[in-house]
Amino acid sequence: MNMKTIYIVIHKILFFTISVLFFFSCTGRSGSDDTQSLVVGEVVHDTLNTEQIDKIKEIHNTFVEVDSFSLEQTINDFKRDKNPDNEISIWLSMAKAYKKFTINKPKLGLNKKKEAYRLILMRSMESESVAKEKSELKFLSDEEVKEILGYYDLEAKPITISK
Repeated sequence: MNMKTIYIVIHKILFFTISVLFFFSCTGRSGSDDTQSLVVGEVVHDTLNTEQIDKIKEIHNTFVEVDSFSLEQTINDFKRDKNPDNEISIWLSMAKAYKKFTINKPKLGLNKKKEAYRLILMRSMESESVAKEKSELKFLSDEEVKEILGYYDLEAKPITISK
């Protein structure tokens, strides 16, 4: 499985939970990290309030260029989280860091924007050094990476996966 696929899966996991139970099926391979066997948690909240929806729209609008999820799917994914306000807060911090990096940079290419998004996403779950390593950056300079990481100010919150 290539890194891009892994990051897409991680992204889906973040949207579908962080705090919602996942079921991990063992594939029989010792030490395997088979992310394809993850099962999406059930919807926990039938509805979200207007303030939550407005914040989710802001998150979606921020990342629409680098993320292919529809607004409807994004809202549905937050409904799967036991504590959507906490998850929304994390994503708003990610959006803030992304906006600070991309604002006033009209010539910043899509490849750099996607890498910035991936780096911020990884940083939300990992330390700076691990996030840089796992992001497999090809387009962002060291200075740009340092700038992006300087904009994200929350502690890493690893994904919890339950069997």
